[in-house]
Amino acid sequence: MMKKILIIVLFLTVFHSSVFASASVAVFQAAFIRDNDLWVKVDEKEERITNGDLIRYPKWSQDGYWIAYLKGKKETDETFFSGDLWLYNLRMKKHFKVKTNVSKNFAWSPKGNKLTFLVNGVLYLFNPDPSSLYLATPITTNVENVSWFPDGKRLLISSRKSAELHSDIILSEVVFVKDKPKIKHIYTIPIGEDEYYVSTSGFKWSTDKKWISFLLIPTASLSADSNTLCLFSFNGRIFKKVDEMLNDENWFRWSPWKNELGYIGGSGREAQKNKQLRTVFVSGLRKDILTPKGYVDRDFYWKNNHTFVVSRSKESELVDIDKRPLPSLNKISSTQVSLITFPLKKEGDFAAQIVHNHLFWIRTDRRSATILVSRLDHVAEKAWISNLTIPSWYYEKWHWDEVFDLYSG
Repeated sequence: MMKKILIIVLFLTVFHSSVFASASVAVFQAAFIRDNDLWVKVDEKEERITNGDLIRYPKWSQDGYWIAYLKGKKETDETFFSGDLWLYNLRMKKHFKVKTNVSKNFAWSPKGNKLTFLVNGVLYLFNPDPSSLYLATPITTNVENVSWFPDGKRLLISSRKSAELHSDIILSEVVFVKDKPKIKHIYTIPIGEDEYYVSTSGFKWSTDKKWISFLLIPTASLSADSNTLCLFSFNGRIFKKVDEMLNDENWFRWSPWKNELGYIGGSGREAQKNKQLRTVFVSGLRKDILTPKGYVDRDFYWKNNHTFVVSRSKESELVDIDKRPLPSLNKISSTQVSLITFPLKKEGDFAAQIVHNHLFWIRTDRRSATILVSRLDHVAEKAWISNLTIPSWYYEKWHWDEVFDLYSG
């Protein structure tokens, strides 16, 4: 009898361990661009989705079954910021054309599979469901930018009060009542006669959903050198211009568990000069600079409330391209800084992100790029995706979201 009990206990222990181990094995999937075509990688299997096209800005739906992307015209240029919006369904293995002349700031809802996009300032909502006949619904006009609320049911939009150069910028909430959009004014940002703000970036919510961070963007020539990072309390009581930085939404991120915003601040279009990782607390709006003198930070990602993974290099003037230093990844906490990747001299590591306790990043020598992966607790790099198309770049600032999106659902 005792022998049978031991056998049963042993069996249950082994079974539980095997189930736990299998459940803990994460399956990673990415949409990426290679030779200008859209590819998908699920774990270790790659599949080419388009053939002979010019594709950019792949973006996963919340459930991981759809990819939205822009298709450009190969005879014009490989750099474009608007194009034909298409969807690809991984289950049906079918493509669906949504709309032409769509700007790159299209976005999936964080809850469900609805998609918003802009065409010449007209805001559309699209639901990729056969019952909708795959038709996009116009919501409102004269929209500068749009983001979903965290609940996935409402939208936050920015618009200009008038066509005048020094027009105020209005923040509004779009609520759907019985599928009909209702627009509610939230806040008017006053624009002075000596200011040239014409738009905003998308919006990002703090951990407690009470604060919003975004960029005020001036006219194009000024935006290349400086944009203004802002904080806004959603009760409308506090609006604060925080700092100057480049126009990159990946360069400001909220802490995952507290109301602290990390960002790469510093004016000037050169990414290899005057760019520091900084933080600001909404309580008291105290700012800290985490980059030592003589260095610049190029990308960053929160590991937890106290630790960052940062793409850091020595600061440099705009010297000959082969003499410009490229970054490696560093782990930064309140107590120490440690180097965690070791690229070759003419290679650099960018765009770190953490998914399911794994660290992903992009290594490039400016001519080719590879996506690497490692367990987070012990960095031992492994090439995961090779021959990634090099995105557009400007003064050493690469736009990796043009060519890569890692599903994190």
